[in-house]
Amino acid sequence: MKKLPVLRNSAVFSLLFLFTGFFFNSCSNSSESSFMSNMETVDIFMKNGDMNEAMKLLKKSEKKAFSSFAKIGIFRRYMIMGEEKRAENVLVKGLKKLPENPELSAVYGHFLLRHSRLEEAINITNNLEGTKYGSIRSEAVLKQLELSELSERNSRMLSRDFASTYYDMYVSTNNPCWLRNCTILYLLNGDYSMASSLQRNLQNSEDALFWAYVQYDSGNYDIAAQNLESVTSPLLKGSASLLASDAYMMLDDEESAETKREYYINFAKREGLKISPSILVNSSLYSFRHEQYRKSYEYLLEAIIAEPDFIPALITYGKLSWQDSKPLQMTELEKALRQTSLRTSKMREYDERPKFTISDALYRMEETLERESKANIRHNEDLIVERLALFLKNTPELNLTQKTAAIWKELEQNQLGTNLYPAHLVQFAVQSFLSYGLTDEGRELFMNYINAKFNLNYRKQSEEAGTKTNIKTDIFGGELKEKVPVIPESVARLAFGDRAADKTDKMEIWEVEFAAYFSLLEKNISAAKRLYEYVVFETGGVKRANAAGNITSISPLAASSSAANLAMIYSSTGESQKAMELYSLAAGKTKAKQVKSKLLYRLAKIQKETGDIDGAKTSVRYSLSLDQSNADARLLKRQIDAK
Repeated sequence: MKKLPVLRNSAVFSLLFLFTGFFFNSCSNSSESSFMSNMETVDIFMKNGDMNEAMKLLKKSEKKAFSSFAKIGIFRRYMIMGEEKRAENVLVKGLKKLPENPELSAVYGHFLLRHSRLEEAINITNNLEGTKYGSIRSEAVLKQLELSELSERNSRMLSRDFASTYYDMYVSTNNPCWLRNCTILYLLNGDYSMASSLQRNLQNSEDALFWAYVQYDSGNYDIAAQNLESVTSPLLKGSASLLASDAYMMLDDEESAETKREYYINFAKREGLKISPSILVNSSLYSFRHEQYRKSYEYLLEAIIAEPDFIPALITYGKLSWQDSKPLQMTELEKALRQTSLRTSKMREYDERPKFTISDALYRMEETLERESKANIRHNEDLIVERLALFLKNTPELNLTQKTAAIWKELEQNQLGTNLYPAHLVQFAVQSFLSYGLTDEGRELFMNYINAKFNLNYRKQSEEAGTKTNIKTDIFGGELKEKVPVIPESVARLAFGDRAADKTDKMEIWEVEFAAYFSLLEKNISAAKRLYEYVVFETGGVKRANAAGNITSISPLAASSSAANLAMIYSSTGESQKAMELYSLAAGKTKAKQVKSKLLYRLAKIQKETGDIDGAKTSVRYSLSLDQSNADARLLKRQIDAK
C-alpha cells in the first residue's frame, strides 16, 4: 500500500476545497450576514488569544449554522481550538439534519480517518462513491484492507464492488494505474461493456496496448486496432502487431492482418524470439490463397518443425496437400508453353516451388497420433477426422465396403464408451454414410450415439417392452411362431425425434440438424419442425431479430440445407409466407450456384401458387441464370410465360 501517502494528499486537497469554499459560499448569501459577522468576531478572539470569549460566541453561533458549509465552518474552528469532541458533535448533528450531505460526509470521513476509525469512516462515506470526494472513502477502504488477513485482502481486491474504489482514486489523482486496476476488475467479472467505456486519452505506449487488449476482449476490434497505432515503444511493437493482426482478422481485413503478422515475424526473428506457430499457420494460409506458394510452404514447415504436434499446423498441412494434389487447370497454349523455354517467370516459380504432399501429411499426422497413444493422451478429434478424410480422398480405388470398413475401424479405435465416440468423428461418419447412400447405417450410428450421449432411453424403453409371439397358420393347419417386438422399430424412431427435440439446449448444432433430418425421413414432421426452428431461429444471436414474427434473418451457424428443409416443411403445412421468406434467406446464404438455383426455383413455385406472378418470374429467371441445366426451373418458366 505504498500509494497511501498520495491518497492522503488527495483527500486533504478535497478538504481544502471545502474549507475555503465555506467563505465564498457564505459571503454570497446576505441572509447569513449575521452568522458571518459572528465568525469574524470569533476569529478575532482566537487571534488575540481570548479563547473563552471565542468559545462562548461559537456555541451561540451553532444554532445559526443552517447550511453544510456553515456547519463545516463551526467544525473547523472547534478543531483549531482543540475541541475535537465538540467538533465531531457538530458533524454528527449536521448529518442528522442533512443526511448523506456529500460535504459533511467528506469532512467527517476525513476526521474519522485521522482517528483510525476506519469502519465508521467507510460507512459515513459510502455516499461519496463516484463523486469528487470519493478518494476519502477509497483511502478508508484501502487502509482497512491493509490491516486485513491476506486471504480476505485478495478476495476483496478482486471483487467487482472494489472497482469503484480504484475509480475514485483515479478521479482524485489522475493516475492511469488506478483506472487500469478498476478496468481489470470489470473484465474479471465479465462486464466488458463497462470496462471498455472507461478508456480515456492514451498516456503512452503501455497505456495504448492495455486499452487495445481491453477493447479487443470487449469485441470492439476497430477501436483496438486504432489504439494499437499509438504504440510506438520498440519493446511493445511486437506484441502490438500480434494483437493488431488478430483484430484485423476479426474485422475481415486479411491484408492488414497479414501486414501486421509480417511485421511481428520479422521483429521476432531480429530479436531471436520464438514465433507462435499459430501466427506462422495463418500467414501460410494467407500466402497460399494469394499464390505465394513458396512462402506458404516455408512458413508452415517452420511451424511444424518448431512444434511437430501442433494440431492446427498438421490439419492445415493436410488440407493444403490435397489442394496441391489437384491438377493445375491450364489451356492448351499454357501446356505447350510449359514445355518450352518461353514459359513465364510465374509458371517457372509455380513449377519449381516445393509442394505439400499427401504422403508427407499423412505420415506427420500418424506420427503425432502414435506419440499421443504412447503418452496416453486422448487424440484430437479434428486431427482424426482430417487424417481419415485425407486417406479416403487419396484412395479412390477403395470400394464401398472398404470405405465403410475404414470408417468403422476409426470409430472403434477411438470409442469412448458404448456407442460413444468423438463428436466430430461421428459427424464425419454420418455424413459419409449418407453420401454413400447408406442412410440406414448412418441413422443407426447417429441415433445410438445421441441416445447414449443424452440418455434419451428410447431404445431401452423398446427393449424393456419385450416381445410377443405371433402364430400364423398355413393352409395345411401348420403353425408358424414368430417373435416380434411389442414396440416396433418405426415407433422407436418416432420417439427419438420427439425426445431429441427436448434436448436441443445441450446438443451441438450439427447434432440437432441431423436429428431433424432423420425425423423428417421418419415423417415425424412436428419433431423435425421443432428441431429445425431451434437451429435456424434460436442460435447465432438471431432470436431477437425475428421476435416480431417476421423472418428477417437466419442463424449464421445453421446450414443452408436446414433452412431449406424448414422452408419445405412450412410449404407443406400451408405456411406459404414463412416458406417464401425462408427460401429467400437460404438462397442468399448459399454459395453453390446449383443449390441456389434450386432454392430460387422452389421460391418461384410458391410465388406462382400464391398469385405473385411478377415475383415468380424474377425468381425463376434468376434461378436459370445460375444454372441453365435446371430442368424444373425451365419448365416452370414456360408455365409462367404461358399465362
